[in-house]
Amino acid sequence: MTTKTKPVLRAKPGTRVETLPALARGIKLPTGYTPAYFRKRKTLAVLRAVDSSHYLIFNTTTGEKMQVSDTKEASKTMSAIRRGAKKFPKTK
Repeated sequence: MTTKTKPVLRAKPGTRVETLPALARGIKLPTGYTPAYFRKRKTLAVLRAVDSSHYLIFNTTTGEKMQVSDTKEASKTMSAIRRGAKKFPKTK
């Protein structure tokens, strides 16, 4: 039996994608970031810095964020967060 995975929505650098589900719910993205990829109906999204120097893992329900260097690290960190092995850093 095969499992069907949801497609990942990707955005090209320098474009603003308004299909991020959280944007419809009134969640404000951090300034200086555009959506890089995300899954519909999921709480975690990866945002790309406007200058493409780094990425940000963003929780659309709580507004928590974590900076990572590239998409590979972002993918590993997101799966660790979903498993509960990693948490967002505490902000003061």
